[in-house]
Amino acid sequence: MFRIFKRIFLIGLATAIVCLLYGFLIEPNRLVKRAVDIDSPLYDGPALKILLLSDMHIGGLHIDSDRVLKIVARVNQDGPYDYVLIPGDFIDGHERRSDRAPETIAEIETGIARLGELNGGQNIYASLGNHDTWYGKSDVADMLLRAGLIVLDNKSAPENNLCIVGIADFDTARPSPKAAQNCGADQTKIVITHSPDALKFAPKDSALIVTGHTHGGQINIPLIGRRVTATRAGRDYAYGLKRYDGMPVFITAGIGTSMLPARFRAPPEYVVITLRAAE
Repeated sequence: MFRIFKRIFLIGLATAIVCLLYGFLIEPNRLVKRAVDIDSPLYDGPALKILLLSDMHIGGLHIDSDRVLKIVARVNQDGPYDYVLIPGDFIDGHERRSDRAPETIAEIETGIARLGELNGGQNIYASLGNHDTWYGKSDVADMLLRAGLIVLDNKSAPENNLCIVGIADFDTARPSPKAAQNCGADQTKIVITHSPDALKFAPKDSALIVTGHTHGGQINIPLIGRRVTATRAGRDYAYGLKRYDGMPVFITAGIGTSMLPARFRAPPEYVVITLRAAE
């Protein structure tokens, strides 16, 4: 009997070590593609191809400027896209820019500049996340603008029959229900916001809402699930395609890591959304 328990213990210990090594060293460096078809009852135009990226956390353990370049090259292979949407957390860490080493700042700036190469530099829209606010909202917005991205922080960008709406981060800013006030009455609204907690501020006629922030739980344990989501919305909005007041919402697991530099069964991803009119 003792030998049986010893064998079970050793197998369990070996499994735990393998899982830890995989979670800290392998999965965070992966990049998977998620292809998602969304038939929206609030959209009646031609099919749109949308790239969703989030939570780059540039400057973190697994995301330096060279990795950003590789990610950009990889996702561009599936382009061109009608729109690229990046709902925040471009920066890793909690320190303000003034408290960081010059080499760290330079690495972050180089990484963000490389995001301007997405989709040939066309139609890239961004909202800001909590880590971006901690670093300095104006500093991050300036870097994004220099890279050619359009920053929407409680603002909207009307474009022909569409209007891209960016809602501010729920935790570190003040989301505004008036973010879409520049959209025309007949324009289809696509909303970008960092956290699912800001869903209640989205226009009620949004054809699509995209968010990040949760990292898909970052650690997704079998039978236990995605326990840590950093949102009040909890596990119901931890990851994937959801509905909120009848509107389609996609919450992506994002790219980087936060707090714990590990991922397990929640790999870094880019999401290619095909938005169609519902029959």
